[in-house]
Amino acid sequence: MPASAYDEAYYLHACMGHEEWAADPGAPVCGTYCYALQRAALRAGEVVVDIGTGRGELLAAAMQAGAARAVGVEYSEAAVALTHRTLDAHGVDAEVVLADARAVPLPDGVADLVTLLDVVEHLTGDELAGALREARRLLRSGGRIVAHTFPNRLIYDVTYRLQRLAVPGRRRRWPADPRGELERTMHVNEQTRRSLRRALRTAGFADVQVGFGELIHDAIVPEADRRARTLVHRLAAHRPSRPLGRADLWASGRT
Repeated sequence: MPASAYDEAYYLHACMGHEEWAADPGAPVCGTYCYALQRAALRAGEVVVDIGTGRGELLAAAMQAGAARAVGVEYSEAAVALTHRTLDAHGVDAEVVLADARAVPLPDGVADLVTLLDVVEHLTGDELAGALREARRLLRSGGRIVAHTFPNRLIYDVTYRLQRLAVPGRRRRWPADPRGELERTMHVNEQTRRSLRRALRTAGFADVQVGFGELIHDAIVPEADRRARTLVHRLAAHRPSRPLGRADLWASGRT
């Protein structure tokens, strides 16, 4: 996607956490941003590079959690401007650079932790491969990567599709593709657990772990079809069927 697609309106109305940020850019950071740092076991004094930093909430959270340095990478000028507003509102001394995820203007081995939150699905296969190689270059020996992506592609390609075909009349009532306009336009590389694990391993990461998050996206089916929505929750609740019910993925690895 071109950088122009990620304008201010996208970050203020569609990007994760936009409601909280719009209400107060300096409000305590929570949700996915803090959870990512917890998963990464961020330690005081470490250096964090956040690729696709958006409005910069993760940078503020990292500095407040004791990071020695936090650098955000964005190729959207609108996002860079919003990140400066976030950092000012939180009173933290983090950095943001305007750059492509495949060519970050930072030296080799500068980071202890690289994060990519809701970035993977916006990159084509080749772009993702380049961004992951760059993330590995930025990490020092023993450094970690943590990534989050939505959706787990199976909830659309399997769960939704089979529910739509299984009951007479649903083909007529349910759209062939339940994705919203932004998803259809911007999600050019939705992942499964297997494909995301393969991408990280191909980029050279070790100890790769990919698992499901807690998000259950029952809105993939029409609200009136309550039995279909209930089934999504049941699939998410049980380990064998979890890949068909959980909507997001978390991945980690080491250099």
